[in-house]
Parts: sequence; structure tokens; C-alpha cells
Amino acid sequence: MSSAVIGSWADANDEFSAPDITTNPDGTKTVITFRTNQDGKRVKVTQRIREIKVQERVHPLIAQRKNWHKYGKERNSAPGPDTSTTQLGEKVELKLGLSWKQVEKEEEETKAQNRSDNIVIQKITCRFCGGDHYTAKCPYKETLGGTASADTAAAESAAAEANGTGKYVPRHMRAGAEGILSKEARDDAMTLKVSQLNSFVDEDMLRDELFARFGPLQRVTVVRNRETGDSRGLAYVSFYSEEAAEKALNALNGKGYHSLILHLEWSKKKKT
Repeated sequence: MSSAVIGSWADANDEFSAPDITTNPDGTKTVITFRTNQDGKRVKVTQRIREIKVQERVHPLIAQRKNWHKYGKERNSAPGPDTSTTQLGEKVELKLGLSWKQVEKEEEETKAQNRSDNIVIQKITCRFCGGDHYTAKCPYKETLGGTASADTAAAESAAAEANGTGKYVPRHMRAGAEGILSKEARDDAMTLKVSQLNSFVDEDMLRDELFARFGPLQRVTVVRNRETGDSRGLAYVSFYSEEAAEKALNALNGKGYHSLILHLEWSKKKKT
């Protein structure tokens, strides 16, 4: 018993004759071909084709190329694609030019504009004077004592303008000012210098997590970079009594806080 072995689908088609093409009364054509499927069986394929002639203007070289004679097993076929095996797609024209650079530039500008529209700008407001800078960098934080609100500072600035001075005058420099100490006159004997802080530690964390149990605080200031606003790992903490500051110094110096070892010392050197 012997069996025929078919090498491939293409080889099986070579055994059959050319397609049988019949022209129908409605102008269409019926194409009948015989092929071998994957199971090795001979099958009949019937196609109904309608030819549509489209007149177009093309480059002479393109028209000449379409009339070239075929070669190989298709050398006896008519010029052009075989509609029984080939389906023509939509024509795509290639247009060359230099305007693509301008188009890409406009697309980049549009994307940049969309990104800028989606950015939420967070305005920085000082808690002391209401200015557009960080609270730690406020030029009036020493004179305001760290307790004045933004509304109070704004009202004082408005009062200065109403008086015709045209600029803000710190309270300790006004006539009749009493009880307000300048930076030079203030006593830092109750202030601790805290270093080796993690970069994300802020004033509220120092006040609530570290020093709240040692007594009320006058002020807490984290030293930050003027351009970026990032913490420099350094802070100043002022107490209302020297005893509370010394108690905090002895309890926290050398202790761990957020993966770093704290270093506390007096902001103002003690007299020996």
C-alpha cells in the first residue's frame, strides 16, 4: 500500500489546471479553481468577481512598470495583479516635503502646553507676614516673634500704606514700641540647636513628636535651602525656660530619630 505525500499546499496546486473563468450577464465573472486543503483533500473554490475600471493619472514610469511582462511560472499571465489571488488595497500616496519639521514642532508645543495646563501651582505663603516665601526665611520672623498671623501682618502693611510711608516698618522700629526685642537684643540662652535631622522632618514633627513633653515652646525653625526649600538637617528650638531646654538636651542628645542620631547643643555658648 502506498500513499502520496504532499510536500506543501503550493506544490499541490501545481497539479491542477488554470482557473475556469466565466463571464456572467450582469458583468461579473465567476472563477472556479481547485485546491488541496490541509487534510490533503481536493476542494473546489468558486469566486464571483466584479471588475471596476478606474481611470487615474500616474507617473509615466509607474504606468510603464504595470505593463511589464511577468516571469517564472506566471510568464504566460496577463500584466498586472491576478484578481483571483490578489486583493488590491487602498492607494496610499507618498508626499515628500520639508513641512514635517514644522508639524513636529507644533505637536511638541501642543504637548508642552497641555502639560503646563495640568500642573497645579502651589503658592508659598509665609505664616508670619503672608509673603510669597517660606516661613523659615521670613525677614520679619524675629520681630514678629513667630506668633503673628498673616492677617495681622497684612493689616499692619495696609496701615503703613495708609500713613503714607509706602513700606512696611517692623514693630520694634516704630515710635513708642516696647517689649519687642530685636534679633540682637533677644536672649538665645533658652534655644537649642538640633542637627542631623532627616530631610523630611518639619517644624510640626519636632514640636509634636520630640519636644512637646518638655514644656511649651516659643518657636521651632527648620533651616532650609533658600532656592529649593529643602531641609538642611538643622533646626532651632526655643523654650520658655532654660531648665526645660536643658532637660530636653540631656534626654534627646545622641538618641535616634527617623534613622539618624540627633545632636543637640546650645544655640548660644554658655559662660564658664
